[in-house]
Amino acid sequence: MVQRQHPPAPAVSLIAPVLSRTPAPSSAPASSALICAVTMDRLSRMASEHVSPTRFMRSSSSSAKKRKRPHSWHSSTQTLCVAGTSSADGAGGRAGRLMDSPRALDVLPLLQERLAELPGARDRRGGPVLFFPATPRRERAKPEDYRRLLQYLLSIPCEEQRELGFAVVIDMRGSTWSTVKPILKVLQEHCNALIHVAYIIKPDNFWQKQRTSLASHKYKFETCLIGLDALPKSIDTSQLTLDLDGSLIYDHAHWIEMRLALEDFLWQAADLLDRLDDLQEDLSRGDLADDLAGAKAALDLHNEMKKKILKAPVEEVDLVGQRLLQRLSGEGGPSGYDSGYSGRDSEASSGTTNPDLQACVPDILQHLEAGRTAQQQLLSLWAHKKARLDQCFQLRLFEQDCDKMLDWICRNREVFLSNYVEIGHSYQLAQQLQEEHNHFTANSMNAFININRVLGAASRLLETGHYAANRIRHVAGRLERAWKEFAAGLDERNAVLSLSVMFHHKAEQYVESTPAWSQACEVGNAPSDISELEAAIHSHQSLYEAMCQAYTEVHSTSKKLLYQLDHLVQVCNQPGMESDRKHGEGPSYEGSRGSGGGNPAADYSEGAGHVLNVIHQILNHHRALEQRWHSNKIKLHQRLALRLFQGDVKQVLDWLDNHGEVFLCKNTGIGRSLAKARVYQKSHEHFERVAQNTYTNAEKLLTAAEELAQTGECKADEIYSVARQLETRVASFAARVEERRHRLDLAVAFYQKDKEFCSWLDSLRQAVAAGEEEVAAETLEAAERLLEQGDQQREQTLAACNSTIAHGESLVQEL
Repeated sequence: MVQRQHPPAPAVSLIAPVLSRTPAPSSAPASSALICAVTMDRLSRMASEHVSPTRFMRSSSSSAKKRKRPHSWHSSTQTLCVAGTSSADGAGGRAGRLMDSPRALDVLPLLQERLAELPGARDRRGGPVLFFPATPRRERAKPEDYRRLLQYLLSIPCEEQRELGFAVVIDMRGSTWSTVKPILKVLQEHCNALIHVAYIIKPDNFWQKQRTSLASHKYKFETCLIGLDALPKSIDTSQLTLDLDGSLIYDHAHWIEMRLALEDFLWQAADLLDRLDDLQEDLSRGDLADDLAGAKAALDLHNEMKKKILKAPVEEVDLVGQRLLQRLSGEGGPSGYDSGYSGRDSEASSGTTNPDLQACVPDILQHLEAGRTAQQQLLSLWAHKKARLDQCFQLRLFEQDCDKMLDWICRNREVFLSNYVEIGHSYQLAQQLQEEHNHFTANSMNAFININRVLGAASRLLETGHYAANRIRHVAGRLERAWKEFAAGLDERNAVLSLSVMFHHKAEQYVESTPAWSQACEVGNAPSDISELEAAIHSHQSLYEAMCQAYTEVHSTSKKLLYQLDHLVQVCNQPGMESDRKHGEGPSYEGSRGSGGGNPAADYSEGAGHVLNVIHQILNHHRALEQRWHSNKIKLHQRLALRLFQGDVKQVLDWLDNHGEVFLCKNTGIGRSLAKARVYQKSHEHFERVAQNTYTNAEKLLTAAEELAQTGECKADEIYSVARQLETRVASFAARVEERRHRLDLAVAFYQKDKEFCSWLDSLRQAVAAGEEEVAAETLEAAERLLEQGDQQREQTLAACNSTIAHGESLVQEL
């Protein structure tokens, strides 16, 4: 027999995280907490991939509609048309299959006789295992009973498991081939495509085993006659029940109870969704009344419909589903049965480890979500239709209110135009005009609220797609145009008065602040400390910014005021609603301008001339302040430049005293050897490079001193005195540095000459010593050449000695 793979680990409960709202019983075993923790991640992944649940489609639950059970909440509703648009896609193909396939209630007597069991076991391929336990009831079972039972049991696993094929285990121990043959025949005739293999446990009788072997060749699926000890090769012992020497805990009574509870819940949930769908069809009707009384009656009937929606047993079905989820997760209480071990342990084991039961968890969750979502959608649809009924009820009121508002606008416009361009010539007068306008606006707020209410009602009616949208747009447009003209005049008038108050207030503040600013611009006795000078300059700059800010505010406000005043005149002298009146609609504004009592152009010219005069006065003040401030700014900056110059000079002198002089005093020697003299020479060259920065800074300071002296704001004698002191000190220091460098150069040259002279003498001695060992010259010419060579060597030696002595004497003189 082919070795098959081990089945996957038993599925862990997916329910525990969902039940966080329901506290677990205090007697729950420690493993329940572990199950909850392990399954939290799986449920979160399932929730992240979850699609919004919807209702069952009518096409998938037509048989359910025939067996629909009445509900108290729906018994009072009127009979609704079954035909029409179906609901959205339902809880999935599995739920539809559960509704169409036989129920546990239909085959309950057969299930209770334990002719076949589906405990949720899996073979090593991962396929479901169907058990036919040894039972004396098998002898009186009919093929039709097996067919109905198998039709139910084989529909329980999910489609993926069904495609793998069932492994059937038939326990023939203690029975005969005549009781097994009907089972195999039903499997062959009705569901051979779903069967992968059938394992027949050998009977005790040897001859009976032979008969079994002879009859097992005629089936389309594989049949294996094996002993009980060989069965674990194909099905792990953890997937075998106790009567087959396995460790799989299975309680058949509890399994039947769970299947009944599960299918009853799914049936109730599907029935609930179907009835909610009927209510949706009723709400979708577009029956709108033509008069006010009919609209009011329709609203009353619509409110009754909401009560029916709220009466739907969504919470009851949800509670049943939650309890079912608790039982599937092993957190429910004892089921009241006894199979040889604790009822709670049995329920937890057979519920949380049965993959067929666990596969229904997503369906339960989806049905729960679908019921809540369907009710919410009905409430949303109810609210949408109520808005449409409200439109019908409010339409007549809207048309009546529009005429009243148009009359009010016409009367108050005439009052407004009497003094619409006055801006006042002072801050106090401008404030008074603004208060009067605010009082007039406040008195108009009641009409403003009413007009907004009417226009808001029109907007809401149009937003809902009202059947009289054109009429609403026309009437609302007339009212909106009239109100916009009136409101624009109020807004423009308010803006002009606000700017007038702001302009006069800022202008008067500027004029009042001018003497203080003028006094603050005077520097007087400027401080001598650099930090105090910088603070004074910062304060002086802040003063200028404050003056400029005040002037800018006044100037910008004047521009805005002039522009707004011109715009107000244009707005209030538009044609208005005379065109509507010419066409026989709306009130007329004829004669309203005549009661204004003034010429708009003249009023504008007067107000604009006043604003320009004030601006010219403030501009003169600002120019005088700016000139005085600028002159004092130059003084402060020059004074600061002088102090900074003096401070920089002091830094240069401090460096000469603290670093330059110290270096020259510490480094007076020239060395007693060529190596030491070169060390001193390199150290001095490095010092000269450092001192070069000081020389550069001194040159810059001398240039700055010349510029400061030419400004005339600082005392030239004081600046030149400091500059001469700096120049003299730097020149003296530079000369001393140059003298030391010269001495070090002489020392290096002297030691170099001395070294070369000594080397020359050593080589000469070696040459003379070598010449004495040679034989005397044999001829006169040779002797003369030797004499001449000796004279040259003597002269060269004396010259080198004199040169060395001369370098030494020069060095001594420098020292």
